[in-house]
Amino acid sequence: MSPTRAPARPQSAGSASGEAGAGRSRRLGRARALPLGIVLQAVNAAGDGLAMIALANRVFQTSHASWAVAAVFLAITVPISALAPVAGLLLDRLPVKTVLVIAAAAEAALAFALVLATGLTATLLLDTGFGICAAVLQPGLGAIVPRLAGRTMVIKANSYLQAATWIGFTAGPLLAGLLITVSGSGLALAVNAALYALAAAGLAALRLAPEPARPAGDHGHRARPTLGEQLRAGYSYLRSDTDAGLLVLIVGIVVAFANMAVVAEVVFAEHVLRAGPAGYSLLVAGWTAGMVVGTLAGGRLRQRWLIIGALAGTVLTGVGVTLAGLAAVLWQAVAAYAAGGLANGFETVATRSFIGHRAPAEVAGRVFAVYSGVLFGGISAGMAVAAWLLTVLGARGLLVVSGLGGVAAGLAGCAIYAVRSRRARTAGLDGPRPARGHIS
Repeated sequence: MSPTRAPARPQSAGSASGEAGAGRSRRLGRARALPLGIVLQAVNAAGDGLAMIALANRVFQTSHASWAVAAVFLAITVPISALAPVAGLLLDRLPVKTVLVIAAAAEAALAFALVLATGLTATLLLDTGFGICAAVLQPGLGAIVPRLAGRTMVIKANSYLQAATWIGFTAGPLLAGLLITVSGSGLALAVNAALYALAAAGLAALRLAPEPARPAGDHGHRARPTLGEQLRAGYSYLRSDTDAGLLVLIVGIVVAFANMAVVAEVVFAEHVLRAGPAGYSLLVAGWTAGMVVGTLAGGRLRQRWLIIGALAGTVLTGVGVTLAGLAAVLWQAVAAYAAGGLANGFETVATRSFIGHRAPAEVAGRVFAVYSGVLFGGISAGMAVAAWLLTVLGARGLLVVSGLGGVAAGLAGCAIYAVRSRRARTAGLDGPRPARGHIS
């Protein structure tokens, strides 16, 4: 039986100073790693935003079919949800930085191939490859935050990283519009490939804290987990940690409702409010600007308030969308969208930080993979339902319904959490105690 901690042993002054120096070196490495990680997040997000516009432009120009544009985005989002268990297991069982670098390099190679691709079939196949890479990169980048910044800096690090994401995702489409105007989608896709290559090279140079020790594999009298049990470990953890599981579920539902609104935005801005393409751009810009402010505000949360902040953010996100749908003029809709984006950014930081603090290191990759899978599943489901509802409710009606749906889901989450917390206090517990047994 191994001891729970190493026995004390005499330590010379030299060894003590050496260990202190090593500790300072590790802290300095992390201090340098976080700014680089923030820059890489912005570069990668700019590539994502640029690719989104360039792909939509190329596919629509060649096919003249809106269903083809939808197919392109589904080819990317569906693998993220479908492959979540496998991607999470890879991240938890292999050196996570190596897995991420390979996925980022593959993403860059696919982007270069996309520049030369012709025809919808080739584009969809390459997009599916992007989705497979993203199935690894999305949860992996969330799981490494404690090693990137240190556990005491997880909340602030998530705040800066998410702000960088939305700054990059705002800059990417603007750059795409300029490049497409100058030289067509080919140049935009080539710049996108260069951005992905730069992000992959930077990721390879990133210095992370040492990986936590892997489970030794001694399961006592328990049988070694089967492959199926290991693949399901992320879901098993979220069932055992009722707070984290509730939060992921509610966020997924709210994301589905919010992405129903995305389908209605262009029709609402250009035809209902009669603001034209510039009005649509302002509406989207209002949301993204709010996201940046919200992510920075989320970095000021204390750990004990993370889940409350996240659930409140889901409610207020829905309120912002609802008010936008009720707006009579463009400036009212933009202001409501900025408020909704602020709440969404705040919620995102709180949710990612809450999961990062709660999930054990040995299953963190799989837990974040489930979170990513739920998010992108919600995006796909919301857009698919909205395509039908838009014809039934109209743009304004769809915005109001999607906003109210988000409010209802958020309030339900708040109510369930309040009841559980009250029961836990009555039972004399500090809160739910997630199982951390042999789930690896």
